[in-house]
Amino acid sequence: MRMRQVLDAWIDGELDRATAAEIEQHIAACPACLALKAERDALRLKVRDAAQYYATPAAFKAALHARLAARTPVRATRTPGWLQAGVFASFTAAIGLLAGLWIARPPSEDPLREQIVASHVASLSDTQRLITVASSDQHTVKPWLQGKIDFAPAVRDLSMQGYTLLGARLDHVADRQATAIVYRMRNHVINLYAWRATGYNAEALTLQSARGFGLATWADGGLRYAAVSDIERGDLERFARLAQAP
Repeated sequence: MRMRQVLDAWIDGELDRATAAEIEQHIAACPACLALKAERDALRLKVRDAAQYYATPAAFKAALHARLAARTPVRATRTPGWLQAGVFASFTAAIGLLAGLWIARPPSEDPLREQIVASHVASLSDTQRLITVASSDQHTVKPWLQGKIDFAPAVRDLSMQGYTLLGARLDHVADRQATAIVYRMRNHVINLYAWRATGYNAEALTLQSARGFGLATWADGGLRYAAVSDIERGDLERFARLAQAP
């Protein structure tokens, strides 16, 4: 059951608000999924009740308070010796170096990556959400997208390579309108997201992972693409390179 793949993430508060709201609506109307949630809730209560808690020993608390009370504050007017000044200068330099390295790090793409994976997981919970236009014919899927979005993502027939086109839907990535072109490899779903990029510079294929799912991203022709699935890393990379092909 696909709901099993998203239920724990929803209960733990790991999904975005829109996805969580859709799952809540589904569970409210689905007795089977409501029963699954009840099982998870019962398990959480059982674990919480059976967990052992350890209080801090009174002797340790007393010793800690005494140690803190005995500390003598350093006088602000005291002139540091040459050794103290040297240590302080070295410490300051080290902190400055670490701060510089941290600032120079490229910004993390974790929020975007998490939103893509959350959208993929949510789509697996409901077949009607996964696909709006169901067709294995790229000449049916691509015209369906025209007029609904102001960009034209590539829709390829990769069935000969083992990736069956199932259809497509409209979706969002962060605050941007996106499309999700859906493929299947054996029993695994692949969501290929596409949305407008901020520029027209091409970006090479990058492979990442999040929550056990593989994620392949690249940019080309003013669009960004992200393919996400639980297939093997090599299969996902092969799919992404085929999707990139002119």
